[in-house]
Amino acid sequence: MNKEDRRQKTEDRIKTFGFLLLVSCFLLLTFYWNKKSEDVSATPMDAVEMVEIPQGSFIMGSPDGEFDERPLHRVEIGSFYMDRYEVTNIQYQRFILANPYWQKGKVRFEEADYNYLNDWAGNEFPKGKEDHPVVYVSWYAANAYARWVGKSLPTEPQWEYSARGGYEGMRYVWGNSGETYLSNFRGRGVMPVGTFSMNGFGVNDMAGNVWEWTSDGYELYMGGEENNPRPRLNNHLKVIRGGSWNSDMNEMRVSVRKTEKPNVCRGDIGFRTVSSIQ
Repeated sequence: MNKEDRRQKTEDRIKTFGFLLLVSCFLLLTFYWNKKSEDVSATPMDAVEMVEIPQGSFIMGSPDGEFDERPLHRVEIGSFYMDRYEVTNIQYQRFILANPYWQKGKVRFEEADYNYLNDWAGNEFPKGKEDHPVVYVSWYAANAYARWVGKSLPTEPQWEYSARGGYEGMRYVWGNSGETYLSNFRGRGVMPVGTFSMNGFGVNDMAGNVWEWTSDGYELYMGGEENNPRPRLNNHLKVIRGGSWNSDMNEMRVSVRKTEKPNVCRGDIGFRTVSSIQ
């Protein structure tokens, strides 16, 4: 074998080794990402299930509620999709893994206070609570998640219309009587989504468990008929709806409006999302 043949053979070996090294790296990366996917494996509540809310109209507010639940006014609502359940810990975990800015300890205080993901250890939610609604999330964080999945937070009218389930004049999601076993409230602590029965539209947990951020800033009702109203733009206070595990029976009423600063993170506030029907 002459010198030229030996050099060619050496180059062929180097190329073969390089190719095998690339293949090995590819296989290792594939195994890593598959393993990572297994670590945040799907649960029955992990698949985002949405309910079609039909178009219609309803009387918004309450004649015997707080001052900001009046005046009563009719609202026309187009059809849309709403999450059947509140957004869960495991769903939110995927969001922060894909968007490191929203990981614990990295968000600006103006967008999420120091309680952000208070019950998480880094990027890990509390063990065994993958199907619990995510809490300690600010309005800004909830809105960022909604935009990431191509959706939005519900407006106040969308939320109340969905909560009423197609029935007029009810005080609560389930009717007019104060049934204590139909929702999670009075200090029971956060429970898995879907623990309680669905309403007339097939949406779960619209009363109790956790308050839910809406897209609206807080304003008093002006009265007069509205048609698919756009979110109100008050950036100092956002509206939360639905009551929580820490509420009393009065806050279970479907028309109750409460407010919170958009950067505040509490253990009794979560959210769900909506999307338009194409």
